[in-house]
Amino acid sequence: MTIISYLVLLVNILEQLIFVKLARTVCDFKSSRIRNVGYFLLILTLLPAPIIMNKPDFCPKELSQLLQGIYFFGRLGAYSVLFEEFSKRVLYIFLLSLWPPQICLNLSMAFIKNYELCNLAAFSAEVIVLASILIYIKRKKIEIMLRQIVRSLPKKLYIDVILLLFIAAIFVMGENQPDHELYYKRYILPSMAGLIVFAVSIIKISISEAEKRTTIDMLSKQVENEIKYYEKINTIYGEFRSFRHDFKNHLICLRSLIDAEEKNKAMEYIDDIEALSSVEKKQYNTGNIIIDALMNDKNDRAATVNTKIVFSGMVPTAGISNVDLCIIMANAIDNAIEACGKDTSEKPKEIKVNADFKQGYFFFTITNPIFETVEIKSNKTIATSKSDKDHHGFGVSNILHVVQKYDGEADLSADDKQFTLDLNLVLRSEEI
Repeated sequence: MTIISYLVLLVNILEQLIFVKLARTVCDFKSSRIRNVGYFLLILTLLPAPIIMNKPDFCPKELSQLLQGIYFFGRLGAYSVLFEEFSKRVLYIFLLSLWPPQICLNLSMAFIKNYELCNLAAFSAEVIVLASILIYIKRKKIEIMLRQIVRSLPKKLYIDVILLLFIAAIFVMGENQPDHELYYKRYILPSMAGLIVFAVSIIKISISEAEKRTTIDMLSKQVENEIKYYEKINTIYGEFRSFRHDFKNHLICLRSLIDAEEKNKAMEYIDDIEALSSVEKKQYNTGNIIIDALMNDKNDRAATVNTKIVFSGMVPTAGISNVDLCIIMANAIDNAIEACGKDTSEKPKEIKVNADFKQGYFFFTITNPIFETVEIKSNKTIATSKSDKDHHGFGVSNILHVVQKYDGEADLSADDKQFTLDLNLVLRSEEI
């Protein structure tokens, strides 16, 4: 063995120690005295490296295969002792430790003809990359954030990363095979099929993550709206308490005016009391105080486009959550107000909202005038007319998601002058 072989061993050991430190930092493995035994076992598994990488014919083939097995697979046992568990994540870390060095080695062989120097360059590159990542994590103090990200990542993504690294290693290794055609048939062609599976899997994960982001944005908006409605109710209640505090004094004054037979002055005093009261008059009585506040808020917004919301019926307080009610009614009314806002005339407009519940069902219908062609797709969604399509067009989709959640049905219709959304949902007995 040459000096380069020993350098390869030292750099290989350093690379593994940094890799273990990085894995412990990101995955938050517990640390105890037994880890020293794991480090000792890890170094033992790396000792055959100079022999199998030097590629001399000074040892039998069987011994060479045994040493290769110890070098590659002995690390799995060492990792299990180091991290004090044998789990899927330890297996994943072991697999992750195999392919990147192989890729670096084959990339080095494209530029360096000496095999020993290739190994030294490959492991040195690994050391630089891993050390840089570790230093960056420590300096930015993002360990906790990375751990949360690792816990939240889909399991399929872990498999896809290993698959991608494996396929990349096969393609890179193929460039250095003397019998390239045979290698192509045995390894590269099957890998291409795996690459297609990997691409489909990544697309599915991306779609799933996009749906989750949309759902989170939708729920965040609804929670914000519901908080706003609660705050509005609390403000009204506070104003009422303030008015009630002075109510007794007002009665004393009114009684004295009536006793003095000052009817006109008593009436004026009543008018003054009414003017002083800042308690908001209740515009809607839906049977649900959250929806009452929502309707008041939406009606104020509708007034800005010369539109009035006319409500009839009752809204349930059980069988469906207030959040889901807000999703349905807020999105439906917002869409109706937006449609009315496209009218360029000064004519007053009406949005008719009807809600009712009986025999375990919730019925909801909203009708509004339209002033442009509305395209209803086959999946019962509406194509948004807004230029920012990534952040708009979810209103009806969100409503349909709630309808599906409650095993309901939805019907959308539009002609030249009117749009109608008709829903019926099954109320849940466990929420009643």
